[in-house]
Amino acid sequence: MSEAPISSCLQGQVVAFRADASLEIGSGHVMRCLTLAEALKAQGAECHFLCREHPGHLCELIAARGFAVHRLPLDENAADTDAVSTSEPEPAHAHWLGASWVQDAAACQPILAELAPAWLVVDHYALDHRWETAVLSKLSGSAPRLLVIDDLADRRHVADLLLDQNLGRRAEDYRGRVPEACQVLAGPRYALLRPEFREWREASLSRRAREPRLQRLLINLGGVDKDNVTGQVLDALTACDLPDDLQISVVMGASAPWRKSVTAQAREMPWPTEVVVNVSDMARRMAEADLAIGAAGSTSWERCCLGLPTLMVVLADNQREIADALAGKGAALPLDLSELEASLVAQLAALTAPDMLSTTCQRAADLVDGKGATRVMAVMQGVGRHILRPMQEPDLERVLAWRNHPQVRRHMYTQRLITLDEHRGWFERASQAPQRHLLIYEQEGEPLGFVNLNVVDTTAGRAEWGFYLAPDAPRGSGQGLGQCILTYAFTTLRLHKLCGEVLADNTRSQGFHERLGFRREATHRDHFHDGNTYHDVIGFGLLAEEWRDSQGADIP
Repeated sequence: MSEAPISSCLQGQVVAFRADASLEIGSGHVMRCLTLAEALKAQGAECHFLCREHPGHLCELIAARGFAVHRLPLDENAADTDAVSTSEPEPAHAHWLGASWVQDAAACQPILAELAPAWLVVDHYALDHRWETAVLSKLSGSAPRLLVIDDLADRRHVADLLLDQNLGRRAEDYRGRVPEACQVLAGPRYALLRPEFREWREASLSRRAREPRLQRLLINLGGVDKDNVTGQVLDALTACDLPDDLQISVVMGASAPWRKSVTAQAREMPWPTEVVVNVSDMARRMAEADLAIGAAGSTSWERCCLGLPTLMVVLADNQREIADALAGKGAALPLDLSELEASLVAQLAALTAPDMLSTTCQRAADLVDGKGATRVMAVMQGVGRHILRPMQEPDLERVLAWRNHPQVRRHMYTQRLITLDEHRGWFERASQAPQRHLLIYEQEGEPLGFVNLNVVDTTAGRAEWGFYLAPDAPRGSGQGLGQCILTYAFTTLRLHKLCGEVLADNTRSQGFHERLGFRREATHRDHFHDGNTYHDVIGFGLLAEEWRDSQGADIP
């Protein structure tokens, strides 16, 4: 995936976000959407938010960041989600919506019809394919592309693109829950972090390498903390053996219901303890902290980016998987809320072991580099522009012209000119073979390449491939074709291994395979004779697991 700056093609595009915050939902969904919206805005996009006015909503904050907010009123008399007759069970978090999905879709449709967005971004555990289909089907003209941001993999979507930034998540977890053409971005490589975290990363990691110590403690248990876990943590800390010069900083949201109580409690702490609200410099505060006590939610990726050792608290069921994955990687240590004091004493003691702070720092920093938003935008730019489709009879003459071009056929096993009748006969036979996949690569609707993929061993999930581009294809087309075919091979066909053969004198194709992640597996000596000369052939192979790793999906 290219990480080059996004071009101005986003200029003037409208992007709509459907996300909520509340005392129960928390602030994480809206905050990560704001991160993506700010990145899109910097590239010229116009972003709008559709939010319901739950207690603890963040509509004012969104507006203060410079985005239009379309408020969905909270109607206490709205019908329960159970009132909607359906044979399909409701999502586990359906009650978070404050209305039925039918009512919510009806409220959003006229807003979206007026905005006519190029993209609709949905980050809401209460919404699934029914809401998405209802909304998109009512929009006249060209329907927007749909990006779903999720963490649960527990319901169906009709997304073009799905993002699950959690550690341990794999694209396969959404198999059967999204269309086959949907591209799934899985793992913290795609974590949506504000630019300041990437900017502070080098300084943060350099300081920790020089000064592994415990002098500054940062406590941040979400923007809401409705159960006052912050107060419980402060109580438990008083039983811990901590340095006399320790400084504690507590970060809370303005809507946190226990803020005044925590502020009073902070004044009684044995160490200087400040309580700050709605900070705008969280990256700096994390970079300067030596240890954090924080929730195992989306803020985990901010702490990882800066290598900040963390004691994690699980505040919601959906955070359990993140906490277990981070603990399994040695990138954070868990706290047990049911025995908080004993757990805190034990984990603080563990962190004082030699090299423990620096080891935890490095393991965390290895997971997230802060470039996730750029990667997501790059994919958004490409969705719908780069596609593979089945080759059809009207493609025959175009593909034959590519195949017979001197630049192409000199690297083929059959190097003579192929006639149209031969070409047509080959197509009729090959297109009837179920194991053969004859595909056309298109970019912006323009056919630019041909792919021949042959599943040679269905039991082992092994296929061989060959391809060629139009001789006048724009620079970079090969990389687009390569990314498309690997996604098709390992996601749609669910192959285990993809193999290719390249003539030894075709160094350009060899380099292309290596850039895609293929490994050289064999050199077949004098393997091909062109009628005059013998040629060596290089064998390449790529495993599904290797491809998933290269895409950022972490394998347990």
